[in-house]
Amino acid sequence: MPITTAINLASASVLLAAIYCLVNTGLVLLYRSTGVLNFSHGQLVMLGAYVMSNVEFGSYPLRLAIAAVAVGIVSWISYHALIRWLMGADEFRKVVMSFMLAILLTQIIVLVWGTDTREVPNSTDAWFALGSAHVRWSVVIDACTAVVLAVGLTLFLSRTLSGLRMRALAANEVLAAYSGIKVHRLAGLAWAIAGGGAALAGVMYAETTSVSLALSDVLLLAFPAAVLGGLSSLPGSVLGSVIMATLLTVCGYFFGGQWVNVMAFAVLLGVLIVRPFGLMGTSSAQRL
Repeated sequence: MPITTAINLASASVLLAAIYCLVNTGLVLLYRSTGVLNFSHGQLVMLGAYVMSNVEFGSYPLRLAIAAVAVGIVSWISYHALIRWLMGADEFRKVVMSFMLAILLTQIIVLVWGTDTREVPNSTDAWFALGSAHVRWSVVIDACTAVVLAVGLTLFLSRTLSGLRMRALAANEVLAAYSGIKVHRLAGLAWAIAGGGAALAGVMYAETTSVSLALSDVLLLAFPAAVLGGLSSLPGSVLGSVIMATLLTVCGYFFGGQWVNVMAFAVLLGVLIVRPFGLMGTSSAQRL
């Protein structure tokens, strides 16, 4: 393989890993802090890109911040409008509610923006030479953003009182409420943070393609990476994202894009059979 091709594949893998990482940190955060496996997360990713495409003033960082805050607020409202009423309910009802929320968010997006394809601006068009290949600085920026968010959330959950209370909430939300923990305040905060991270992922993903309803499909490929790393581990979600992004990029190059989904779900099936709690997750049992 020529060195230029190898560098380009590595660059594409890093960018894809950053997108998966931002998606999965939100999934894992909600799972670890509230015990909810949120299948409407792909719609939050899509919403972030649509909001970004509609903001036409200010610098790129300001527009990105507006998109993240807007989606964070929508995510917070979604929790308080729908999910909070299921406190103490079994996990199956929460999963079904997240699917209903996904449908609702999709319909709202269609009503507001329609189905036409839109565009978002690039964070930067600058590039640097690496050997004989040209690598965009946006790849480095996106990777650093994903790592900073993952490290920050890991420290938040493990080193702060609010983070520890969120973990107690995920273990038993009814008992946590009886213990005096502000359950809905903490859960709403977790949903807002996850929504903001999803918006960042949506904008990064839209820069490589375009803004459309298909953006929500990124969850279908990011979720196997989260399961591979372990749904109970934020560092595991980063590791799983890197491994999955590399596998899918190499698979797409050698065998064609039609095999990417096959590879992703083959890995997911293998993990569920061999190590269902993931590479860095903890073994547990739940009834759905």
